[in-house]
Amino acid sequence: MITQAQEMPRVRFTWNIHYACNFRCPYCFFDGKWAEYGRRNIYQSSGEWMRDWNKILQVHGRCYILITGGEPFMYPDFIELMRQLSRIHYPLNISTNASGDLESFVKVIDPQRVSLSVSLQPHFTKLDAFLEKIALLRAHQFYGCVNFVAYPPFLKNISFYQDKFKEKGEELKIIPFWGKYQNQEYPFSYTQEEKKMVGITDAWFSKVRKKNSRCPAGYNSALIFPDAKVARCGQIGERMVIGNFLDPSFRLLEKPLPCDAEYCPCDENELFGEGPERGEDA
Repeated sequence: MITQAQEMPRVRFTWNIHYACNFRCPYCFFDGKWAEYGRRNIYQSSGEWMRDWNKILQVHGRCYILITGGEPFMYPDFIELMRQLSRIHYPLNISTNASGDLESFVKVIDPQRVSLSVSLQPHFTKLDAFLEKIALLRAHQFYGCVNFVAYPPFLKNISFYQDKFKEKGEELKIIPFWGKYQNQEYPFSYTQEEKKMVGITDAWFSKVRKKNSRCPAGYNSALIFPDAKVARCGQIGERMVIGNFLDPSFRLLEKPLPCDAEYCPCDENELFGEGPERGEDA
């Protein structure tokens, strides 16, 4: 159980556990690439993964881990893997479309160590059924964001969805859409009214402009790909691979480095700050 007396871990990993999903959302980063990317998936048993995560524990201490995909619940024996992983690394946050076996999940996973960021996908999920799943999670003390991507065709229904969630005591977190729709680049192509609806301002665009800023991504956070390559972050991706998670000698970078992404909505700076270089006193 996490208490106020316990500090958040100094290191965060985002684990893109596999390229596989039972939904085919047109606004997904992997739209049209699932078969191609899926060939890179590595599937190990819970015991094998725990060997590797125990190695991380010895090197970097307890870590904060964000589990994403694809759809994480499609990973073989996923619930058991999370049960074992959350014993040594926590908090864990799982990003899911809520289509998995949540009833089994809530019976064996500790909500004090694991949260879920659940995404409403209107193309594939009926609203009432989705709200029932949120109610199940809350009844078992599982918390986390309820996300909704502001894909242009969805904009006209945002207020409707927000009202429906408000009726249930929930807040719908609106996520700006990054990508192309009808030959327009988003989020830059939102109208002023749409920007207000989505919750982004000119100051927000300035904030996510990160080119050449000194960033601790890769130093106290990193992204693990499904093939076990480790990159600084999702924006940099494979332009800067810092190692392989399965390599016994894997380590994070020794210090923060400049960012080469023009725009980056990641939150490494807000969550962690740059911090001292290894070997220096905090």
